[in-house]
Amino acid sequence: MDPPNDTDPEQTINRVKDNDQTFLDLNWNNIKNISDEKIEKLFEALKTNTHLEVLSLVNVGLNDRTAQLLADALEANSSLRVVNVETNFISPAGVVQLVKALLTTNTVEEFRASNQRSQVLGNKTEMEITRLVEQNPTLLRLGLHLEYSDARHRVASHLQRNIDRIRQQRRSQSGA
Repeated sequence: MDPPNDTDPEQTINRVKDNDQTFLDLNWNNIKNISDEKIEKLFEALKTNTHLEVLSLVNVGLNDRTAQLLADALEANSSLRVVNVETNFISPAGVVQLVKALLTTNTVEEFRASNQRSQVLGNKTEMEITRLVEQNPTLLRLGLHLEYSDARHRVASHLQRNIDRIRQQRRSQSGA
């Protein structure tokens, strides 16, 4: 069991809003009773932040309304590389909105959203997520339980292609 998270949400919101270049990793995991107002302030500040790379919001009570605000922030933010919203109350449709938002800036490499209110996404939702992932050239890891083997296989294949392409780019840049 993790120790209690003693991060001060108000202070971290201000650091994101002030675009603090030393603040790269925000971790609100398991902080109890964060108000929707604070979550909204954070997501508004994310839109203009150019330094934060890791956003961890595990078990903080996100719902579809706040997930939509996060999707809006993801569409505007170009610095985030890792987004973790596991163990919240986001519906399958909300998860789709978040995955879709990743396509706008193509900077997020790792997205985690497993263990939501609805354990089962359903075939239609999984295929929609698969279609969105297949359009994303930067996503390398997806933390989401896909029940259907076709969706799982197609997502895994696409993520591997992204990893291979990035490895090839690194090798050609280093002259190997």
